[in-house]
Amino acid sequence: MSQEFLIQNSWLIALAFGSGLMLIWPMLTKGGGTRVTVPQATLLINQKKAVLVDIRDDDFVNNSGVVPNSRRMAIKDLKEKAGTLAKTKETPLIVLCQTGARSGAAATVLKAAGYTDVFVLDGGLNAWKEAGLPVKKVQDAADAAPKTKTPKATKQVAK
Repeated sequence: MSQEFLIQNSWLIALAFGSGLMLIWPMLTKGGGTRVTVPQATLLINQKKAVLVDIRDDDFVNNSGVVPNSRRMAIKDLKEKAGTLAKTKETPLIVLCQTGARSGAAATVLKAAGYTDVFVLDGGLNAWKEAGLPVKKVQDAADAAPKTKTPKATKQVAK
Protein backbone atom coordinates (compact mmCIF):
# COMPACT_ATOMS: atom_id res chain seq x y z
CA MET A 1 0.00 0.00 0.00
CA SER A 2 2.76 2.48 0.77
CA GLN A 3 4.48 1.75 -2.57
CA GLU A 4 1.19 2.34 -4.38
CA PHE A 5 0.75 5.64 -2.50
CA LEU A 6 4.23 6.79 -3.55
CA ILE A 7 3.59 5.95 -7.19
CA GLN A 8 0.17 7.62 -7.30
CA ASN A 9 1.40 10.76 -5.53
CA SER A 10 4.89 11.07 -7.02
CA TRP A 11 4.11 14.53 -8.40
CA LEU A 12 3.15 15.74 -4.90
CA ILE A 13 6.38 14.36 -3.47
CA ALA A 14 8.39 16.03 -6.24
CA LEU A 15 6.54 19.30 -5.60
CA ALA A 16 7.27 19.14 -1.86
CA PHE A 17 10.94 18.35 -2.50
CA GLY A 18 11.25 21.19 -5.04
CA SER A 19 9.60 23.66 -2.67
CA GLY A 20 11.97 22.69 0.12
CA LEU A 21 14.95 23.11 -2.18
CA MET A 22 13.75 26.57 -3.21
CA LEU A 23 13.47 27.57 0.44
CA ILE A 24 17.03 26.57 1.28
CA TRP A 25 18.60 27.67 -2.03
CA PRO A 26 19.61 31.16 -0.77
CA MET A 27 21.52 29.56 2.11
CA LEU A 28 23.26 27.13 -0.22
CA THR A 29 24.34 29.82 -2.72
CA LYS A 30 25.39 32.39 -0.15
CA GLY A 31 28.94 32.44 -1.43
CA GLY A 32 31.89 33.95 0.36
CA GLY A 33 30.29 36.96 1.98
CA THR A 34 28.12 37.55 5.00
CA ARG A 35 24.73 38.92 4.01
CA VAL A 36 23.89 42.36 5.36
CA THR A 37 20.68 44.36 5.20
CA VAL A 38 20.58 47.90 3.86
CA PRO A 39 20.64 49.46 7.37
CA GLN A 40 23.61 47.27 8.31
CA ALA A 41 25.38 48.27 5.10
CA THR A 42 24.88 51.98 5.76
CA LEU A 43 26.33 51.52 9.26
CA LEU A 44 29.37 49.78 7.78
CA ILE A 45 29.80 52.58 5.25
CA ASN A 46 29.43 55.36 7.83
CA GLN A 47 31.32 53.81 10.75
CA LYS A 48 33.96 51.59 9.14
CA LYS A 49 34.35 53.37 5.78
CA ALA A 50 33.24 50.26 3.89
CA VAL A 51 33.49 50.38 0.11
CA LEU A 52 30.38 49.50 -1.90
CA VAL A 53 31.39 47.41 -4.95
CA ASP A 54 28.85 47.40 -7.79
CA ILE A 55 29.31 44.32 -10.01
CA ARG A 56 26.30 44.85 -12.28
CA ASP A 57 26.50 44.85 -16.07
CA ASP A 58 26.28 48.11 -17.99
CA ASP A 59 22.69 47.39 -19.08
CA PHE A 60 21.50 47.23 -15.48
CA VAL A 61 23.50 50.32 -14.55
CA ASN A 62 22.13 52.31 -17.48
CA ASN A 63 18.55 51.35 -16.58
CA SER A 64 18.73 51.51 -12.78
CA GLY A 65 21.48 54.00 -11.97
CA VAL A 66 24.30 53.73 -9.45
CA VAL A 67 24.72 54.20 -5.73
CA PRO A 68 26.72 57.40 -5.13
CA ASN A 69 30.39 56.78 -4.26
CA SER A 70 30.18 53.08 -5.13
CA ARG A 71 33.02 51.46 -7.07
CA ARG A 72 31.92 49.78 -10.30
CA MET A 73 33.73 46.72 -11.51
CA ALA A 74 32.44 44.08 -13.88
CA ILE A 75 32.35 40.65 -12.29
CA LYS A 76 34.56 39.31 -15.10
CA ASP A 77 37.33 41.80 -14.18
CA LEU A 78 37.09 41.22 -10.45
CA LYS A 79 39.79 38.56 -10.19
CA GLU A 80 42.53 40.57 -11.87
CA LYS A 81 41.57 44.05 -10.59
CA ALA A 82 40.41 43.25 -7.05
CA GLY A 83 43.47 44.91 -5.54
CA THR A 84 42.33 48.33 -6.79
CA LEU A 85 39.07 48.41 -4.81
CA ALA A 86 40.39 49.56 -1.42
CA LYS A 87 43.56 50.90 0.16
CA THR A 88 44.02 47.88 2.43
CA LYS A 89 42.76 44.30 2.47
CA GLU A 90 41.18 45.01 5.89
CA THR A 91 38.81 47.61 4.43
CA PRO A 92 35.28 46.20 4.52
CA LEU A 93 33.77 45.59 1.08
CA ILE A 94 30.03 45.34 0.40
CA VAL A 95 29.24 43.65 -2.90
CA LEU A 96 26.16 44.91 -4.72
CA CYS A 97 24.27 43.50 -7.70
CA GLN A 98 20.70 44.12 -8.84
CA THR A 99 18.94 41.59 -6.57
CA GLY A 100 21.66 40.12 -4.38
CA ALA A 101 21.75 36.82 -6.29
CA ARG A 102 25.12 37.23 -8.08
CA SER A 103 27.00 38.97 -5.29
CA GLY A 104 27.91 35.76 -3.47
CA ALA A 105 30.17 34.59 -6.28
CA ALA A 106 31.88 37.99 -6.39
CA ALA A 107 32.37 37.91 -2.61
CA THR A 108 34.09 34.55 -2.96
CA VAL A 109 36.51 36.04 -5.51
CA LEU A 110 37.24 39.01 -3.24
CA LYS A 111 37.90 36.75 -0.24
CA ALA A 112 40.27 34.70 -2.39
CA ALA A 113 42.02 37.96 -3.31
CA GLY A 114 42.79 38.48 0.37
CA TYR A 115 40.06 40.83 1.61
CA THR A 116 39.11 39.92 5.17
CA ASP A 117 35.72 41.64 5.56
CA VAL A 118 33.51 40.93 2.55
CA PHE A 119 29.75 41.38 2.74
CA VAL A 120 26.86 40.87 0.31
CA LEU A 121 24.04 43.42 0.21
CA ASP A 122 20.90 41.34 0.70
CA GLY A 123 18.38 42.32 -1.98
CA GLY A 124 20.96 44.30 -3.97
CA LEU A 125 20.14 47.63 -5.57
CA ASN A 126 16.44 46.82 -5.44
CA ALA A 127 16.58 46.74 -1.61
CA TRP A 128 18.69 49.92 -1.59
CA LYS A 129 16.02 51.73 -3.61
CA GLU A 130 13.17 50.31 -1.51
CA ALA A 131 14.89 51.75 1.58
CA GLY A 132 14.67 55.18 -0.06
CA LEU A 133 18.43 55.65 -0.31
CA PRO A 134 19.94 57.74 -3.11
CA VAL A 135 20.62 56.40 -6.58
CA LYS A 136 22.10 58.50 -9.38
CA LYS A 137 21.34 58.05 -13.04
CA VAL A 138 24.41 57.23 -15.08
CA GLN A 139 24.63 60.65 -16.71
CA ASP A 140 24.40 62.25 -13.25
CA ALA A 141 27.24 60.05 -12.03
CA ALA A 142 29.30 61.03 -15.07
CA ASP A 143 28.50 64.69 -14.46
CA ALA A 144 29.57 64.34 -10.82
CA ALA A 145 32.93 62.81 -11.77
CA PRO A 146 35.87 65.19 -11.45
CA LYS A 147 36.55 66.97 -14.65
CA THR A 148 40.04 67.53 -15.94
CA LYS A 149 40.94 71.10 -16.65
CA THR A 150 41.76 71.90 -20.21
CA PRO A 151 44.34 74.58 -20.86
CA LYS A 152 42.85 77.88 -21.94
CA ALA A 153 43.75 79.12 -25.33
CA THR A 154 45.76 82.31 -25.24
CA LYS A 155 44.87 85.07 -27.56
CA GLN A 156 47.65 86.25 -29.79
CA VAL A 157 47.57 89.96 -30.34
CA ALA A 158 48.91 91.12 -33.68
CA LYS A 159 51.32 94.09 -33.49
